Amino acid sequence: MGSIRQISLIGQSGVGKSTIGEMIAINLGWSFIDTDILIEKETGTNPAEIITSKGELFFREVEERIIVKATQNEFVVISTGGGAFLSPQNRRNLGENGYICFLDATPKVIAENLKNYPRTVPRPLLGDDPEILESRLYQLDSERRDSYQHADLWVPVQNMFSDFETRTDAANEVVSRILRAWASETQGLLDSSRRLERLSQIDLPLPPAAIVDTGNEKYPIWIGPEELKLLPDRLRQLDLTDRRIFMICDSNVIDLHGTSIAEILDNDGIAGASYILPAGEESKKIEIAEEIYTWLVTQNAERRDLILAVGGGVVGDLAGYVASTYLRGIPFIQIPTTVLAMNDASIGGKVAVDLPDGKNLVGSFYQPKAVISDVSTLTTLPSRSFNEGFAELIKHGFILDPELLAQLKSLGNVHALQHDTVRLSELTARSARLKALIVSSDPREENLRMILNYGHTIGHAIETVSNYTEYLHGEAVAIGMMGAARIARHLDMIDDELLAMHSDLLRLFSLPTEMSSMNLNAVLQAMKRDKKVQSGKLHFVLLEEIAKPVVRSDVPESIVIQVLKEISRN
Repeated sequence: MGSIRQISLIGQSGVGKSTIGEMIAINLGWSFIDTDILIEKETGTNPAEIITSKGELFFREVEERIIVKATQNEFVVISTGGGAFLSPQNRRNLGENGYICFLDATPKVIAENLKNYPRTVPRPLLGDDPEILESRLYQLDSERRDSYQHADLWVPVQNMFSDFETRTDAANEVVSRILRAWASETQGLLDSSRRLERLSQIDLPLPPAAIVDTGNEKYPIWIGPEELKLLPDRLRQLDLTDRRIFMICDSNVIDLHGTSIAEILDNDGIAGASYILPAGEESKKIEIAEEIYTWLVTQNAERRDLILAVGGGVVGDLAGYVASTYLRGIPFIQIPTTVLAMNDASIGGKVAVDLPDGKNLVGSFYQPKAVISDVSTLTTLPSRSFNEGFAELIKHGFILDPELLAQLKSLGNVHALQHDTVRLSELTARSARLKALIVSSDPREENLRMILNYGHTIGHAIETVSNYTEYLHGEAVAIGMMGAARIARHLDMIDDELLAMHSDLLRLFSLPTEMSSMNLNAVLQAMKRDKKVQSGKLHFVLLEEIAKPVVRSDVPESIVIQVLKEISRN
């Protein structure tokens, strides 16, 4: 039996490994080692100087020797350099008697943190030019992420950089999350020979595209072509075998994908049944949920059984809501079959039904056991449905990731993209990681997660007033983002160039930037009934620049009305 004597922190330079490591060490009464500092003590020069004078290969050899020395200590927290975990030898040494934690944030916020809090000693491989710092971090992130994701624990630290006033509280929460996981998970991991064999491999197995980890619940997001064929294997990986599976999908999806899923399960000897509901937003209501409850009763569904939500956001929200409430909660898996659902509704555990007065007014937070996104299903979507989903990717780019925006702008032929499953997998994985990072940091939408509502305050109101019949959800969000950008421009928060970028990107995907002629007062009143309203005040997510969103509750109503006029076709 192994000894739980070390906690190791990995991740990009500037992500806070030293800060968090020292806090953990103080909490436990352990020692703290920063391998970069240890290298400097041993060699008399810092890592940046070693790389400059003798090359990165020489530095990595020194680093491996230092990590061997560091891991010979007991009751120690070890902070490693950004590239250390690429070495199979380092991975094995860190994993031999230690619990490995990957601290993760977007390159954009790491770059901002490094610019705001520079250190006197240069960071290896990042250089000292602030103009190229962000692009360099994006490059290193793409090179290292697959290795990082083999850590024992993935820890989102985005909250640590979002607001100076809450930085200490966010850091304390990160420390608490690591210590809770360390106390509950470590012994089983250290006793696993397969874990060390995996960490020692030169070519690591491909990890899930993303992980959601709220601190209490954790699940993988698998993304790729032909993922549905792997469904029985995924169920075994999740230890969800030997139970019945109840599939919920709509009338459009059953022939396209539901029947083949049922056949895959039948061929593997997995028993179950299917419920088919009418396609469209009108099905996302309490009356339909009650019909599904009755069906589950007639099927003698038990708490240990499993629900598969197969389809778009309507099915995912409704089936998830049913799963969260039937028998006080039974497990479910999201199998999204639209661009929108793969990048939005399936990730984060927000499940709900609509009321006549508004969208998603009755619901709960209930995390799935996994999200399985087979991008091959996207080739069957009508062009309009395919395009609308990219409103969510565009949104994630504007609020979090300039690199994602750049990739979307460079696509050119959007029609060809629908049949390019490799490119779709890459874009969907990037977008899903961003959402997973935010919802894991703030699972109950108490602070940071609110930025995911960019474009939704106006968008939801448009859907409500048009009775969910005129615009698809992504189209309404697209108009809402255009409205939010115009509000920000009126408040002198952004310039004309960023405003124009919104319209250019939305039009690239044939998404609307204006709404049809509507009763603007009805739209305003619908906004005031939105679940995000607090103390009667509208809350808008607005941009100060790309990847720098803020939540504002002080937007004058006169500006809101003016913008509604500007985005209304008369």
